[in-house]
Amino acid sequence: MLRSITFMVCLLGLAGCPDDGGVSPRKACEDTSAALCERIYTCLTPEELAAKSFPASESACITNLEAGEGCSAKTTQNACTGNEKYHPSEAATCSDQVTGLTCGQLRDPLFSVNVDAPACAKVCSI
Repeated sequence: MLRSITFMVCLLGLAGCPDDGGVSPRKACEDTSAALCERIYTCLTPEELAAKSFPASESACITNLEAGEGCSAKTTQNACTGNEKYHPSEAATCSDQVTGLTCGQLRDPLFSVNVDAPACAKVCSI
């Protein structure tokens, strides 16, 4: 599950731009990492966290996700790949939707950020 969440955070962090009400890619990555870790550490028991190889604390989760996703290096130039364009307003909505994830959603074995927070799937698109 950690690998899936890390991948989803990558998708989430690939967005943002102050020009249209969204956030910069770096800020989107940081906000999404913090929101996802907050929900995970609120919803899962210490035993569940350990079983899924999460770090001991929420702050360590944030640090690990931000480092793993390269949040500090995110720019509008490298946020998306290929012909995809990054959509800052979707990035802001994505972060809001991650903040609103329920514990039931996070515990679902089929949990997908792009399904449960659909704006996240639109952050980088053609």
